[in-house]
Amino acid sequence: MTKLQPAQRTPISPAARQMLAGFKYINIPSFVPITPRFVARIRTQFQAGEDVIEEGLIAAGQLTTTPVTFNGVSGLKITGPQTNDAGPVIVNVHGGGFIMGTARERTALLAATETNLPVYSVTYPLAPEGQAPAVVQQVLDFYRGVRALVGDRPIVMSGSSAGSGIAAAVVEQAHDQQVPLPAAMILFCPALDISGNGDSAIFNEKRDVGSAKMALRLAKLYIGDNDPCAPVVSPLYGEIGAWFPPTFMSTGTRDIMLSNVLRFSDKLQAAGVVHTAVIKEGMWHGFNWEPQLPEAVATRQAAWQFIQAHTEARH
Repeated sequence: MTKLQPAQRTPISPAARQMLAGFKYINIPSFVPITPRFVARIRTQFQAGEDVIEEGLIAAGQLTTTPVTFNGVSGLKITGPQTNDAGPVIVNVHGGGFIMGTARERTALLAATETNLPVYSVTYPLAPEGQAPAVVQQVLDFYRGVRALVGDRPIVMSGSSAGSGIAAAVVEQAHDQQVPLPAAMILFCPALDISGNGDSAIFNEKRDVGSAKMALRLAKLYIGDNDPCAPVVSPLYGEIGAWFPPTFMSTGTRDIMLSNVLRFSDKLQAAGVVHTAVIKEGMWHGFNWEPQLPEAVATRQAAWQFIQAHTEARH
């Protein structure tokens, strides 16, 4: 439960106040070992709750989820009754702290409904079974398959939280491997640096809905034996040039990943990359996937407008 001062309540929506009041702070005490069995239990509990929400979004949007496989990597194609299957497409990388979540996540479903664009959402191996750099390469293989399918139609790469970090690493690897890049990037609450560096991981530790220390412990399952600051793990440390796609990022003032957005914005600015950073007052990590929260709706609409602005000229 988050107790807000009057000055904190005033700038945010009544829905946000209610949600913050109802949140239970999520943490795994340091003395509790994070074993594969423990992770499996977390996944099951998390997905049980998400299944209900996801099925509601599918019904409300009259969405169809079709299994697809590209270069041996599976995923879903998500479409609705008004989907334009001749224009831009979205390649989505789901969030979930690297250890949970599926291709059917809320963000992918909301994107399909709200943009009327086909969404190709990738299923990647979750940690600890899946780790960098193998996961990044598999997502890149999926992206290459979508690219081969849609030809010269613009592709937008989108991700949430952990998925945003993977998506940005994929684009950096695609550039290195001379693979055609997306027309734009959408990075919601991006985990671009999972080394633990950054001010917001400290000052938002007890203000966000979940612990930064816990998130870093879970991220280590994905990092494995890699250097946490290696660009394939934490793409914020990659070399960014003018080649990087136009990028939209979102975060909130309570988000433990807020510093990631600020620091990456500086890198994009220095490289001359077109970018937009939306920082919402009082918002927490992952707020963007709340279907009806006004701040989330406004953030997603800004993201979809960014997509339109950066794909129209290329199609």
